[in-house]
Amino acid sequence: MINEIQTYRVTYPKSAYTVPTDACAQKLTFDDTCMYIHLQDGRIVSVPLSWIPSLERATPADREKYQIGWDGRLLYWDPEDGPINEDLLVATYLASGSGSNLVK
Repeated sequence: MINEIQTYRVTYPKSAYTVPTDACAQKLTFDDTCMYIHLQDGRIVSVPLSWIPSLERATPADREKYQIGWDGRLLYWDPEDGPINEDLLVATYLASGSGSNLVK
């Protein structure tokens, strides 16, 4: 029948799903080509180091001198701690069209 409506049983209620509403960094890790932003909700966002020249040209040890501020919304490197002077908003790498890749 063309007008027949099919119904499906809902296995899990809406409350069983996790829908992130805020992206807050917990920590950063790096490899030779990417910075990985580990979010408090369990996601990991990869950002190519080539997008951030100061990090791409930095030594691995200097990259590790990052700090997290604004309750996880800001990643920054203080020039008093090393050669990197950078402030990055986590939301920048989650914005539509930014091209960031979710790896987890």
